[in-house]
Amino acid sequence: MKIKKILVLLTALTLTCSACSCTLRGTKSNSENSIKSDSSEKDSEKNSDSDSWDETNSQTGASSGFCPVKESNRLNPVREHTSDLMTHLKDGSNENKLEKDIDALLSDFDELYEEYTSLTIPHYLDFENEELEAEADDAYEDLTIAAELITLAFVRGCESESYSHLFTGLFADNKVIEDYSDPTLTPARLEGYMRVESWIRDERLDRFYDAAYDDDMDDDEKNLKCAEILLEILNEYDTETFYKQYYRDYTPEDIMELADIVKDEMTPVSEEILKGIRKMDNGLDIVTNPKEFDNPFETIAEYAPKLSPEIGAAAEKLLEDKEYSITDGDGSYNGSFTTYLPVSKKGVIYITDNHDYYSLLTPVHEFGHYYAQTYDHIPTYLAASNLDIAEIQSQGFECIFTRFYDDIFEDQADAMLAAKSYDLVYAVLSGFAVGEFEYTVLLNADTFTPEDVVDCWDEITADSMPGIELYMINHVFESPGYYISYAVSALAAFDIWEDCISNPDKALEKYQKIAEISYNDNNYAFRSATKKAGFSDVLNKEYIRGLADELMNYAEKIY
Repeated sequence: MKIKKILVLLTALTLTCSACSCTLRGTKSNSENSIKSDSSEKDSEKNSDSDSWDETNSQTGASSGFCPVKESNRLNPVREHTSDLMTHLKDGSNENKLEKDIDALLSDFDELYEEYTSLTIPHYLDFENEELEAEADDAYEDLTIAAELITLAFVRGCESESYSHLFTGLFADNKVIEDYSDPTLTPARLEGYMRVESWIRDERLDRFYDAAYDDDMDDDEKNLKCAEILLEILNEYDTETFYKQYYRDYTPEDIMELADIVKDEMTPVSEEILKGIRKMDNGLDIVTNPKEFDNPFETIAEYAPKLSPEIGAAAEKLLEDKEYSITDGDGSYNGSFTTYLPVSKKGVIYITDNHDYYSLLTPVHEFGHYYAQTYDHIPTYLAASNLDIAEIQSQGFECIFTRFYDDIFEDQADAMLAAKSYDLVYAVLSGFAVGEFEYTVLLNADTFTPEDVVDCWDEITADSMPGIELYMINHVFESPGYYISYAVSALAAFDIWEDCISNPDKALEKYQKIAEISYNDNNYAFRSATKKAGFSDVLNKEYIRGLADELMNYAEKIY
């Protein structure tokens, strides 16, 4: 892919006045990405009894010239252990062998994920190095193919009369079993299909980035071209499963129902907070003369023990083991993210310091992810990657860290707190606007023209995201349905924010409870996790109205 693209699992919100980010885990197979053969392909498969990994399938289009077939030795362990598992299912091997096969495949995936991460970080630090990009892209493609092969093997296990009990707990959604149950689907063919699908996905994203960064096109031309590509992408989705890939316990219809109240209540709040910052004595100094930090993680480590011994220990480990990279964005990827190396059992934080008022806020946000990962020991393949929960863990930590603003920022403390509050309000507004837009287009994908898509964007986002064009939101093209996570998690983070004002100890307790719930545990989704951690039910009109009132009271007192 082109050097300007951002890998799907590393997308980060980089809009004005927002410092949200996401984590890297979560390439597990799901029904939305499943392979469905048409009747002609099934017939051709029935005529072939080859299960060799050297098989090249003309039905996939891999030999037609438009998609190169690559042989990757990186996948050999997964291929071998997939074959072993299927053989042991057929020959009636004992459970002990199959349990070892399952463990071997889970370990294989952890190793592939760690290799992918180890190649991604150098690429991000040297973002225009095409050789490093190609290596990272190949590793990501192999990782996604490995997920599919493992899924196929586990589905065959689920279908076994004797051993299904060993496999059924490996899937959160039984629809995955249905999608991979075609008995003619062999590992070799699945790998061929996935390489073609990967090529198609990359080609679409290449066209998106070619348009988005084309200096010869104006905004209107970019929007129309990208809208055309978006309609192609959304053709692969359906309304019923649009949110299921993110392990959500709310629906797009729930978001649509709340979208108007969010816009009506939160827009005046955002305007009032901005007005307040402008009217503060030296309020704009946070923009014109922001406080900078030689190493923001040293600052975090200084204050973390004052929150709890556990948070302090995590900050100390981060520093001692130097589990972070900080770049100034010169020639590097201009974003931030956190991930976990499952084999080495350590976290990794990537930070871009743009030398603005986010110089500490972004590291604090990412440390929230890092700390929560200390409670997470789920194998990468089994990770649900519920980003709604993950973002509460980071945004929530930002809220509880505000208790140190007076000491850290001194005369800029009040303006920094107001800016952080505005960030969260903007996350709610922009998240609901994008969520409403995406689902509206999906509902009308069969009839909308690119012009309709652009008109829809302008109509929905004009008040919530003024000046932001469709082509600027890479998330919509890379990970459809993802963006709403920023909004719902911000609503939950505000539940901590409110406690930070009136009861800081309660805020810390609430944060600790949500941090201990793994966002990779498929037993939890947004509403169930927040309920367990003692949060309010934030996805309802009464909560949003009450929050808006409290924020407006705060905004009117900050100057």
